[in-house]
Amino acid sequence: MHENKNAMLESAMRAGYGARGFVYLIIGVLAVFAAVNGGEAEGSTGALNYLSRQPFGVALVGAVALGFLAFALWRFTDAALDLENEGDHPRGAGSRMTKVFSGAAHLFLAATAVTIMVRGAKAESNSAANWSAAVMGAPFGRWAVALAGIIAIGVGLYFFFKSGARTYRDDLRETKMTQRLAPFVRFGLAAHGFVLLIIGGMVTYAGWTTNPNHAVGLGEALALLETQPFGRTLLGLAGAGMVAFAVYCFVLAVYRVPLTITRSDLPAQGS
Repeated sequence: MHENKNAMLESAMRAGYGARGFVYLIIGVLAVFAAVNGGEAEGSTGALNYLSRQPFGVALVGAVALGFLAFALWRFTDAALDLENEGDHPRGAGSRMTKVFSGAAHLFLAATAVTIMVRGAKAESNSAANWSAAVMGAPFGRWAVALAGIIAIGVGLYFFFKSGARTYRDDLRETKMTQRLAPFVRFGLAAHGFVLLIIGGMVTYAGWTTNPNHAVGLGEALALLETQPFGRTLLGLAGAGMVAFAVYCFVLAVYRVPLTITRSDLPAQGS
């Protein structure tokens, strides 16, 4: 029974990484297209809208919704049961709390995908501003928004660390393919970390100023890059980074170590 549960969670994990990679691939390609040809970059909701307009779009969005739901299940279960043996010390507890936020974010994305399936494609609004406004209406809401921004900054810095120190390899089976894809993985982690710093900074500022309109999501962060000097170049690089981050997600979907294997069971990897 325990092995069956592990197998189900592992399937959910791999499906979730695959779905996330698919969406980031669309986000990245659309951003590169916007940088080259003009137009606006899209975030996760915009990518799902775009996907829904393609042949068999509803079925594809439904598959992505299931993948996001599976990933949320995996994140929540991992955090609650400490499947990766991270412990209750401050670092481990912080990592597990981050997984709860990740699960909640992907649960929201799954709900967004289902909404698009039911209602059809719609124009993307600043969902970050919308949820920030909703949270600010609660007691201590502005501080909750600021905390969410600080967490996003922390995750962004962590992605930089994973890229520079190559600690992402701790969870992967070492193969010739993962070695070939390592430059893309590292670039993707660094690029996504950079975008998360923008998102986290703006969300924190929104909470500090009690102005939800300052909050931005992924699509708005990419659009903000386009307004800077050399903006289309920055947008193109960020879009390429999102494609590379999709590669990282696909690598995790295929080569992540099984849940029955802990980090301590893996052989040491050379630099």
